[in-house]
Amino acid sequence: MRNHKRNKKRFWKPVAAGFGAMYLLTMGLATYLVKEKFVEDYGRQFEAAAASISREASQREFDMEDEEWGREGRKGFYQSLAGKSHWAVPGGAFEISVAFYDEEKNLMAKSREQAGGSFVRTAENGGGRYVSFGLDDYLTQEEKEELAKYNWEDIQANQDYYTTPNPWRFCIRTSPDENELWGIYVQQITWQEEKDWNGQWYTDPLTGSKYSMESGVKVNYGTGEEMSEGKTYYETDSQVMWQWVNPDVDERTQKEGKIYDTGMTFPYMGSYEKGSFERWKRWSTSSFLHDYPDKGEFTWELGLEEPPLKVVSDGFFYRAGYQLQLGMAGEPFSYMEIRMESRPWLDALDYMKYACLAGLMLTMACTFKIVFAFGKVYDRQKALEETRRDFTNAMAHELKTPLGIIRNFAENLLEHNMEEKRDYYLEQIIGQTEEMDGLVLKMIEVSKLDSEELVLKKEQVSFGELVREQMERLEPVIREKGIRVEYEKDVDFVAEGDKEYLAKAVWNLLANAVDYNVTMGRIFVRTGRDECVIENSGETMGEEDSGDKNRSRRDKHMGIGLFLAKKILGLHGLELTAENIEDGVRVAIRRK
Repeated sequence: MRNHKRNKKRFWKPVAAGFGAMYLLTMGLATYLVKEKFVEDYGRQFEAAAASISREASQREFDMEDEEWGREGRKGFYQSLAGKSHWAVPGGAFEISVAFYDEEKNLMAKSREQAGGSFVRTAENGGGRYVSFGLDDYLTQEEKEELAKYNWEDIQANQDYYTTPNPWRFCIRTSPDENELWGIYVQQITWQEEKDWNGQWYTDPLTGSKYSMESGVKVNYGTGEEMSEGKTYYETDSQVMWQWVNPDVDERTQKEGKIYDTGMTFPYMGSYEKGSFERWKRWSTSSFLHDYPDKGEFTWELGLEEPPLKVVSDGFFYRAGYQLQLGMAGEPFSYMEIRMESRPWLDALDYMKYACLAGLMLTMACTFKIVFAFGKVYDRQKALEETRRDFTNAMAHELKTPLGIIRNFAENLLEHNMEEKRDYYLEQIIGQTEEMDGLVLKMIEVSKLDSEELVLKKEQVSFGELVREQMERLEPVIREKGIRVEYEKDVDFVAEGDKEYLAKAVWNLLANAVDYNVTMGRIFVRTGRDECVIENSGETMGEEDSGDKNRSRRDKHMGIGLFLAKKILGLHGLELTAENIEDGVRVAIRRK
């Protein structure tokens, strides 16, 4: 049994390995094709984004051709445009960055995290201007991440901006000339609705200003009519939750700086589709998207041909870039380099995750079904081998006796002993050959039972009736040996099957009960709802044949008749057991 289980395990492993390899190959190929489609789509989207940004920059250059907007104003425009480029790609499937160079190919502006960049309000006079500072010039990556977490909380809180005021405020401190960043502050603000406000204005200790705001106003922009009345809120308290102070500026000088209420820009952390803290971090830590040279190298000339797409891919990342001239052919106003970085393999895996899961479940189901089916075939083959071995043992036992008798009588004839019994010896030899001929017929019956063409009839068969019918055939022998037959019937044992074959099985069992019985012995038959028991006195099975330890040897002792009966009953879903009792043998037919 242990070897049988071990062999089944050996069969299971290669089947599972084969299906696993097929699954990986199929899903790998499908994912590769999806990845290639993503790369193709990314290329089109990236080209569209580059064209959109270059058009806006070129239009601005042409509009300002005859106007004086100054170097600083020009840089400010391009820095603003570099910030807007992150939202130029619909769907947010990959990250881009852009850098602008002047006519001498010196770096003017590039995509960055920044403080400011929007209209900022001064505490002194309520006026404002555009001020922005690149965070890379002041903060470490760890400090940027701390600030970015507050910015992400601010974005999430802003989802409900039109009904409740934002609980966060970002402020910066600059040098008096507004050219240096001296500090960054994150405030948590407490607001009170006007109906609960006590009328006392709260002066923010950081900015020195008093704040109120109105939210919940809905306007019909077609008519300008207010569709719902808003609520007014007043700031009643504030607390600085995080701050950064420029280490190069002493505390005394800090007080001379200007405080601005402004915003923070962290690319790919907007409230738009697929914006998140993790996506910004991915963009922020990409050296490819940030390492622009201070002096650019541009070889493509405007108007000659389409700008070439430069692709740099390492198998996992897909990186690409365009270099463009902005302006007129031969006289560019400025230059632009735009880069894109994507992870098509990860995107393809994310796209295919449900297909992969369904494929895995299907593969596992197929593997289990194949293993189960082949396991049943293996079990059947194992059972068939055991049956053939039992059959060989039974036939050897049955043939041993007639062959021994034939040999003994033949030797007597050869030695011319007791010539007066010559005819008797010949009759016995003929009788034994006839018995062997009967065994051959039983062998043929067994082979028919193993045939795939065997078709068993299905009808309700009473084992009580079968026993009585076969007992009538054995009546002469029973009477001759003086055997007493007893019946006990609680409930008749009825099974569905082929009556002709079941009759042969019962005949073999009763024939054994008579043949191995003793003179003046007994046979006891009892039927119940789920069993039929036959007991007979007489010869018992040997010590080596008794018990459940080795049932096949027990079958061998009883010979081909019991083997044939067991075979027929097994085909009908019935179980046959045999055991020694005090004065004989008991066989039982039961439902499995």
